[in-house]
Amino acid sequence: MRRAKYLLVSAFDVASVAVMVGGAWLALAEPAAAYVDPSVMTYTIQALAGVAVALSAVLGVVWRRARRWLLRALRIDENAGKVVEGDVSLISGDDAQRRGQLSKADDAARDERSRQGVEQPQRLPWGARFVLALLASVTLCFMTIVSAPLEIVASNASNLSFSPANVWLPLVATAVLASLVLAFAISAARGRAFDVLLAVVVGLALAQLVQALLLNGGLPAADGQPVAWDDYTKITLGSAAAWLAIIAASVVLAVRKPSASKGVSVVTSFLLVLTSAVSLGATVAAHAHDGGELAVTEDGLMDVSDKSNVIVFVLDTFDTSHLNEVLASDPDALSEMGGFTYFTNSMASMIPTRYAIPYLVTGHMFDPFESEFTRPQIHSWFEESNLIDTAVSRGYSVGIYADPITEGMDKLSGQTVNVHKLENLATDPVDTVKVLVKCALYRNLPWGLKSSFRFYTDDLNREVVSKTISTPSSTPYVIDDPSYYKKLTGTKLSIDDSGATGSYRFIHLNGSHSPYVMNENAEAVPEGESSLAQQNVGSIKIVSEYIRQLKDLGVYDQSTILITADHGNWWSAENTPDATSPILLVKPAGADSSKPAQASDVPTGHLDLAATLTESFGAQSDDPTVFEVGEEPRTRYFYWTDHSEADKIDHWIREWAVNGNALDFSTWRYTGRFWPANTGY
Repeated sequence: MRRAKYLLVSAFDVASVAVMVGGAWLALAEPAAAYVDPSVMTYTIQALAGVAVALSAVLGVVWRRARRWLLRALRIDENAGKVVEGDVSLISGDDAQRRGQLSKADDAARDERSRQGVEQPQRLPWGARFVLALLASVTLCFMTIVSAPLEIVASNASNLSFSPANVWLPLVATAVLASLVLAFAISAARGRAFDVLLAVVVGLALAQLVQALLLNGGLPAADGQPVAWDDYTKITLGSAAAWLAIIAASVVLAVRKPSASKGVSVVTSFLLVLTSAVSLGATVAAHAHDGGELAVTEDGLMDVSDKSNVIVFVLDTFDTSHLNEVLASDPDALSEMGGFTYFTNSMASMIPTRYAIPYLVTGHMFDPFESEFTRPQIHSWFEESNLIDTAVSRGYSVGIYADPITEGMDKLSGQTVNVHKLENLATDPVDTVKVLVKCALYRNLPWGLKSSFRFYTDDLNREVVSKTISTPSSTPYVIDDPSYYKKLTGTKLSIDDSGATGSYRFIHLNGSHSPYVMNENAEAVPEGESSLAQQNVGSIKIVSEYIRQLKDLGVYDQSTILITADHGNWWSAENTPDATSPILLVKPAGADSSKPAQASDVPTGHLDLAATLTESFGAQSDDPTVFEVGEEPRTRYFYWTDHSEADKIDHWIREWAVNGNALDFSTWRYTGRFWPANTGY
């Protein structure tokens, strides 16, 4: 009954505050622009301040009197339970009497401290401590090792070679083991040390939830681009303050109210596990069909034909300026590329990779006559007649080794040798746990620690998929240049005549894209131990090795080889581009391979690649190939994507016209035309 009375008084207090705040809120008016003379404004402010003070005083008096009336009606003594200092008494008598008086005073003081909320540490048996510690440990480990990694995998299934079903077991096993170890460690402590450790573990779990839900706005995407962490100082400080506040509150409660702290820890743990489990289930269900059952495998990756070959290398982000720098330091860098033409004035058409790769694969691109740019449009590029259809109709065996081509998987599965259902995907359990927990910590930890756990999407594919798989049909194609070079020099190219006419291979590599984890010898090195220049040289080395093996097989002369990039330099966070030009080197079948690579500055680029490939397949095109473009001036259009790092959304497609050399930004002109990018990226 007494508790009910106090709850009623508390409800009255809350209701009073709500009424006051609500009244103040309703009193707010819509802002209006007006000119007010400064002298008049001074008196107006004073008058409004006086009204506010008077009104608040009246409301305060009304609330206090109403509360006092309620307390009298409920017969509640406000002063009950308050500490009143006792009378001072003289300690007298013999030693035994004085000791007794002091003992009684100590007991009274101890009881008073307890009544005031300063509890003594509880001495729980080990079994009880272990159960509490296990609950807290399971909560922290479930959120860090299971829930967060699986949410990340599920929500990015379309960009990964695996799904939650492939990785949940090692994550759960690791979480169970970590929970037991942590629980044993915590339960070994006693008294106040145990209370504090228990509270800290639960506080860490709660802080992770707060971080993920409220404090990750503007978190840089996992695209491999360098991050200027100094630009995030404000959110870093705010994140640190939130974490310190949560941990400090947990520790203070554990010290002052051990019993209440344990109860709060139990309830919080249950709620956190429930919340994380529901969030995980919802995420998995929402993205259940994103990845699908089809995968881009390595089937046919090392196969070429002794009849005819059309081979396209796409070296991600490799700019013409990059290749010029390579040639400046090593004029013989293209020595293997006899019969090639190096087009030094090359233009891309779309940026970034998620739009450029589907365009290069299909030959279709954004239609400027549409009112917006959408994902169904990208899907239509694969469904409509395209370059793959042409290659298949001309009798070519087709292999597309690229990312991302999610929108075209269904169509490509019936046209290519390598896009099909992946059977028995084998994963590396240890590396799986390491890389996925790293992703989880990047998401869940405060901003000050995020840089240590930065990752790139390709890291996930590279680390999770087992390195011991030897069957190409069971191996997802992962963009990993050093690994590809190792396969190329180890397995080597071989002849396969499954195509009636020949083979068409489209191979997307990392090229110049950061992070720089490959040296000039195409060897894998830790991030920070290579550079853009070294990675560029390594990329050319990979392509040169492929060409060398074509020559060894005697099929170089009858091969059309095209080396380009999906785009050149670009910066996703900037809405105004700088000059960007993807490399473009082409050797047609039958070219004189004894002639060294020749340079040409004709205005060409990706807009002429579809026609070039069409005629390489033996079909006819109404558009000019790269070899049919003249030197006369030509307007080329480039569709730039405005991407916001704050909300990680592509907002606009903007049109730029280039009327000169692509590397000279003074020849670039923004046409003023733009379209909404409603693609969901």
